[in-house]
Amino acid sequence: MNRMCGLAVIFFFILSGCVSAPETVQDVRDLRQDHAAYLTDIAGGGDPLPAALQARLDEDYNTIYFSVWHQSRPFHAWEERVRRDFARYGLKPGYGENKRLHPSSWLKKMQHNAALDDYPNALTRGITTRNTNLRELPTNSPHFTSANGDSSAWPFDNLQRSSVPAGTPVFISHVSADKAWALVETSFTYGWMPVEDFARVNEDFVKTWESGRYAVILRDSTSVLDRNGRFLVKASVGHLFPFTATQDGKMQISVAAADQNHQAVIRQGVVPAEAAAAKPLRFTPANAARIANEMIGEPYGWGGLYGNRDCSAMTRDFFTVFGIWLPRHSEDQVKEAGATIDLRGLSPEEKERIIMEKGVPYLSLLWRKGHVMLYIGASKGRALIFHNIWGIRIKDLQGHEGRKIIGQAVITGLTPGRELSDMDTAAGSLLDNIAAMNILSADVREAPAP
Repeated sequence: MNRMCGLAVIFFFILSGCVSAPETVQDVRDLRQDHAAYLTDIAGGGDPLPAALQARLDEDYNTIYFSVWHQSRPFHAWEERVRRDFARYGLKPGYGENKRLHPSSWLKKMQHNAALDDYPNALTRGITTRNTNLRELPTNSPHFTSANGDSSAWPFDNLQRSSVPAGTPVFISHVSADKAWALVETSFTYGWMPVEDFARVNEDFVKTWESGRYAVILRDSTSVLDRNGRFLVKASVGHLFPFTATQDGKMQISVAAADQNHQAVIRQGVVPAEAAAAKPLRFTPANAARIANEMIGEPYGWGGLYGNRDCSAMTRDFFTVFGIWLPRHSEDQVKEAGATIDLRGLSPEEKERIIMEKGVPYLSLLWRKGHVMLYIGASKGRALIFHNIWGIRIKDLQGHEGRKIIGQAVITGLTPGRELSDMDTAAGSLLDNIAAMNILSADVREAPAP
């Protein structure tokens, strides 16, 4: 009888929440969150990315990256696309930072300020002078689908399209009536940006900046200082700057700033030599592990909010170090680069077998709708991935949906959260939903025609 009473008490405390669940999923607890720990498991013969192919990929990267300085009309920001952004939020005004519905005047004021009847009214070139964001509408105020909820409210601001590093070439299509916002394009997407975050460039600046010699940052939160030790800008993994020289343990780079006329000028900056490298850094498993370890544990940042990365920003910045271009969005990343292998219609066991057989560690992407992952190899018969993930879908006994929050860049297997008693089995695991693999080291230029 006493034993039964004891079990009843334990059961009561579990139901009442007095016995807390583990902070994160088992994969994150059990797998070493250190890429160097898996190098012996993934080491193999041959060169995973031949130097000649890497050099060609890097040339392609530079061509795409600077393409916005060689266009005369909008490439991404077609007028109908821009108007469609306003129309979409007119139908769903959403909630603001105060958890209250936006009034109809919220959008009307922005539409009036956007002055799209005069679109495009700028058509000029520029460069970002600070780390900034591209917004779907000309405002820093958020738009949440609901007042509460972990996947339809904070931190999922629908207006956040992408973060943009300092020193990024842009094409300016349009400027708002109040001159505070501009609709700009980068090489990977478009959006509204505060005018104070970029400066216009002339032909001389373009020729100097587009020198062909670039440094890539290898360490997150690196301060770029001028020669007198004064702060210029904060840089992180994957950020690019023209490379000048290396001297006295420091790498000298060029930094863009705005003069009093809002024209771009070049300042000389320095970073510790170990925090940057001439682009591209030679791809090796050891270098891949080094760069991935710079990102591990980083908090999830939807669209680059708060200076953090989401899943596709992480993979994009990771591959920039090695001179491999990726689009901004997860689906485009798996479809527009390398060689894609369709995994739809296969059983989970077949998918994992193909991933381990054909995947190239640190050079292969895995994709399910809304999420992209970096395949890093196999250990103890399991495929391992590195990804920045918000959480695992769960559902309680009353049918209420939620997330078991991971909220950071982690190493897991393909079925993280499988141990959760409230995992939403109808939604399936990552492995259940993986639809494609992309091998970025495949030399598609030399592949035989199908």
